[in-house]
Amino acid sequence: MLYLTGDLHGGFNMRKLADLERAGEGAPVPGAGDVLVVCGDFGFPWDFSEAESEDVRWLESRPYRVTFVDGNHERFDHWAERPSEPWHGGRVQRIAPQSPILRLMRGEVYELEGCTLFTMGGATSVDRAWRTEGCDWWPVELPDEEDFERARAALDEVGWRVDYVVTHTCANRMLPRALYPASMWQAPDFDRLTFFLDELEERLEYRHWYCGHFHVDRDLDDRHTALYDRVVPAGGSLAS
Repeated sequence: MLYLTGDLHGGFNMRKLADLERAGEGAPVPGAGDVLVVCGDFGFPWDFSEAESEDVRWLESRPYRVTFVDGNHERFDHWAERPSEPWHGGRVQRIAPQSPILRLMRGEVYELEGCTLFTMGGATSVDRAWRTEGCDWWPVELPDEEDFERARAALDEVGWRVDYVVTHTCANRMLPRALYPASMWQAPDFDRLTFFLDELEERLEYRHWYCGHFHVDRDLDDRHTALYDRVVPAGGSLAS
C-alpha cells in the first residue's frame, strides 16, 4: 500500500513516524512491503553527523520503504553527485549505495502499488535571504525548463492521466488555501514551478494531489491535501 506524509526536515520532524508506530490499532501505519512518500523537505543528508546517520539507519530499518520528492531544503550538492537508476517505471536516486531510501525524481511517472504516481519536487525558499548559497541554499531548489519538458514527455506516455500527483509546493491557484499559518512566514512567491503546476491543473487528469511545504495538515479542497504531521493512505484525505 502507498502512504504519504509531509516534511521531515531531517530529524527535526521525524518523530511523527515513531509516534505513529506506537499509536496502535487504527492508526494509518505503513507495514511490510508498503511505500511511504514524503512530500518534500526530506532533509537527509544535511550535516553528515553521527546523530543524523543514526536517524537514517532507523528509517532504513522500517518494514516499509521510505521515498521522497525533494523540497527546497535539501542538500542539492549531495544529490547532484548521486547516480540515478530505473525503478517502477521512473528514475530514482539512493541516498547512499545499497540504501533502500529513494529520491523520486522530478517529472517522473511511477507504477506503484497498483496506481500511477507523478512527482515534481522543488519550491522557492521563503527564507533564502537568511541562507548562504552553496551552504544551506541552492538555486536548483527550483526545477527548470528541462525538468518541465521531461515531465511533459513522461505524461505524454500515459496520456496525461495519473492516479496521484506528489509535489512539495502547489499551483498558484491553490496557494491562497495553503498559506503558512504563522505570521512569521511569508507567502510563497509565484515562480516558474508554480506556473508549471498551474499548467498541470489545466491538462492533467488525476484523482488526488498531495503536497507538503506549508507546515499544515489541511484538505485544500476535495482533491488537494497539504500534509505535515499526518500520514494518509493514497487516495485518502484528512477528512476520510
